[in-house]
Amino acid sequence: METDIHEIGRIPVREVIGELDRILEKNQTEKAETHLLQWLEKADREGDWRAQLTILNELAGLYRSMGKRDEGLEAAERGIRLAESHGMEKTVTGGTTFLNAATTMKAFGRAEEAMTWYRKAEAVYNRLLDPGDYRFAGLYNNMGLAWTDLGRYETALDCYGKALELMERLPGGAMELAVTWVNLACLYEKKEQDLEKREEATGACLEKAMEFLDDPSQPRDGYYAFTCTKCAPTFGHFGYFMAERSLLQRAEEIYGGGHEGT
Repeated sequence: METDIHEIGRIPVREVIGELDRILEKNQTEKAETHLLQWLEKADREGDWRAQLTILNELAGLYRSMGKRDEGLEAAERGIRLAESHGMEKTVTGGTTFLNAATTMKAFGRAEEAMTWYRKAEAVYNRLLDPGDYRFAGLYNNMGLAWTDLGRYETALDCYGKALELMERLPGGAMELAVTWVNLACLYEKKEQDLEKREEATGACLEKAMEFLDDPSQPRDGYYAFTCTKCAPTFGHFGYFMAERSLLQRAEEIYGGGHEGT
């Protein structure tokens, strides 16, 4: 059994991540960056590589959301080096580090390079996780985005199909399902050459996404707000401006006075 990376080391990683979650619940991204950088410096000073790895993964994700390309890529690449230097490439933690790094590379225009790390993450997950593990959904969703960028539309479609099939069987998957349907809308925009069929396909995908976002049983928490802000621009891109405004308003109501314009 793999040791929980949060359980060992000098840095109180669980507390660090807990405080990060509380900061992000208010959408205070700059405060979150400062929080992580301060703890990364302490982890560096203490030589706590496990804490370093966890914090670098969080930083890479934060920098993606902030659009900080150089900082995001540096965090991703440093995370890979750290995981490999400590023999983590055959652990779930290592696989998740590769997935996170790949997603950061893809986000900043390096989709082809990202595929190397997505494949490594997939190999680790296939070896160590149950096929029904929720982490495969995130992997397939992100691989689908990368394949779309590379023009491999059928391969991307297959990835999204796997993500949908998995999340439909798991409880609490509504937000992941919403994101997948939004991603599919973007895929069909590129894949479908016939204008009428394209509009029909993208509209159907966005309608499915909105069903999950409108589900009254979903907790209106920080993750819901994050998903709304993530999906809203796509609705606007396709001309669904009322839906876009509604999603952004929902997020703002959750974030409240803690919102930062970034």
